[in-house]
Amino acid sequence: MRFVIAGALLAVAALVQSIAGPSLPVVRGRPDLVLVVVLAWSMLRGSGEGALVGFLGGVLLDSATYTQFGISAALLGLLGYFTGLPEVNVYRGNLPYFLGTAAIATLAFHTLYFLVLQALGLSLPPIYSTYAMALPAALLNALLLAPTFVVCRRLLRALDGWTQLRL
Repeated sequence: MRFVIAGALLAVAALVQSIAGPSLPVVRGRPDLVLVVVLAWSMLRGSGEGALVGFLGGVLLDSATYTQFGISAALLGLLGYFTGLPEVNVYRGNLPYFLGTAAIATLAFHTLYFLVLQALGLSLPPIYSTYAMALPAALLNALLLAPTFVVCRRLLRALDGWTQLRL
């Protein structure tokens, strides 16, 4: 049941992210909503579920973009795994670490995405234009991580009360 909830959150995030377009009019970037959900889930559930949810979110994101299939799935799976390694006890009560993780993970995602696309032979704009969009996205992702974390935690706590019928 946890993965159904995670899949629903990721599907909504991928849909909103693909509809929002390349950037928001106020800032020259957009939040990576799928990445934020993956980060929140991996901080709550650990590296195993973080990698799985990251891969699932990447597949959903790859199906909505025009780049080669599998790049986002691989990168989000790796980020979900590495973000989930410290688990929730490290993030609890340490707001700068919590927000810093979101910003660093966003910058790592955009850098690795740029490098993979460039390694595949696509002609891309210079790296500084990538960072011109990645830096506002890192700030927006850090701001959105706290409410997403709370929503994921409440959904997971609500699911803990459910019992499954076992045959």
